[in-house]
Amino acid sequence: MSASETEAPSRRRVVVAASAGTFVEYYDFAIYGALATTLAAVFFPQQDPTVAILSTFAVFAGAFAARPLGGLIWGPLGDRIGRQRTLVITITVMTIATIAIGLIPSYGSIGVFAPILLVLLRLVQGISAGGELPGAAIFVGEHSPVRRRGFLVSWLQVSNVLALLTGILIAAILTTTLSQEALQTWGWRIPFFVAGPLGLIGLYVRRRVSDTPSFKALKEAGATARSPIKSLFTRENLRPFVFAMALAAPTTVPYYLLMTYMPTFFRSNLKFSQSQGLWAVLAAGVVLVVTIPLAGRLSDRIGRRNALMTACAAFFVLTFPAWALLTSGHFALAALGMMVLSIPCGLAMGNLLSAAIEQFPTEVRYTGFALSLGLCVAIFSGTAPYISAALVSGTGNLFSPGFYLVGVVLLPFIASFFMHDTSKRSLVG
Repeated sequence: MSASETEAPSRRRVVVAASAGTFVEYYDFAIYGALATTLAAVFFPQQDPTVAILSTFAVFAGAFAARPLGGLIWGPLGDRIGRQRTLVITITVMTIATIAIGLIPSYGSIGVFAPILLVLLRLVQGISAGGELPGAAIFVGEHSPVRRRGFLVSWLQVSNVLALLTGILIAAILTTTLSQEALQTWGWRIPFFVAGPLGLIGLYVRRRVSDTPSFKALKEAGATARSPIKSLFTRENLRPFVFAMALAAPTTVPYYLLMTYMPTFFRSNLKFSQSQGLWAVLAAGVVLVVTIPLAGRLSDRIGRRNALMTACAAFFVLTFPAWALLTSGHFALAALGMMVLSIPCGLAMGNLLSAAIEQFPTEVRYTGFALSLGLCVAIFSGTAPYISAALVSGTGNLFSPGFYLVGVVLLPFIASFFMHDTSKRSLVG
């Protein structure tokens, strides 16, 4: 066993600890997206429902805009004080902010202060999230053997999807069992309060694992960067930074379209019920849970470059057939369309994290990945629901989000064509 690896029983604890925090993070974002139409009614004036929904997604995008700031905060911290200690802080901040959202009075009670408080707390969530997934991926990757790194790191994405499915399932149950009045009065608060015990569990698990062999070796050698941000923007690290940012697009945009925009698309544009939209997303999530670890294992066998190019090609082939099913007017076919669209999304998700963390040397790995992913998410992912809703509203073309998706995937397809495969690269040094 090399110095960069951890024994199998400890690796399992590492994966659980990292996944627990990722679960809390994405659960928080899931419930916001799943209840977007309800939150629009709670926090914004209702003279124009379309404007209210767009405002809700604008707040959603604002949290993603804060992620680069989170990368600037947590990345250098993780490269200086360690991965484990930083991840304990991020899960604490995320949990507190989510519970606080559940305590905000409605627009009808405190007027404009309601959306202001929502924006502020979503920004706090975004800052926390800016260090959560990158740090968790590095934490697992630096503990993993080279031959299984892609597979083990991919379980963070499975945790991500399971968190979203949990949030969406809770939202689906609430929208199915509660009246619209009860949901808008008090029911929407329940999922946010559930984040409390979830966060405590994640915090407990994370405090019981040690930091990575790679960071320990770096610290013992006295080689931690005094200024990770300055070290990142050097000639040798700038190319990996750009590659990591480009590679994130095929995962982040379709994923947030599937999991946060589609419930609203189903209700507002396809004229299905809110609960039907949520159940369709659940079906898509099941496909993701199966596809992601298979894609991670595949990338360990054929390399990150080949696996990522395969995922991008699958998007080009499957997006428009999937959209034809979505817009067929039949719920069963629409749900099938969601499941078809999940296949290339899962292929990309199973490869992204391992491919990205392998781009950077240890001393700037947290800073480089947190900032590159944060910028990609801010530019592409956080705006994806808003842009999709605006495209449909402005053009009247229900296929317009599909065109947007294919356009975005061109960037990582080109980037992966020029990248070197990194699947056999050591994460020490």
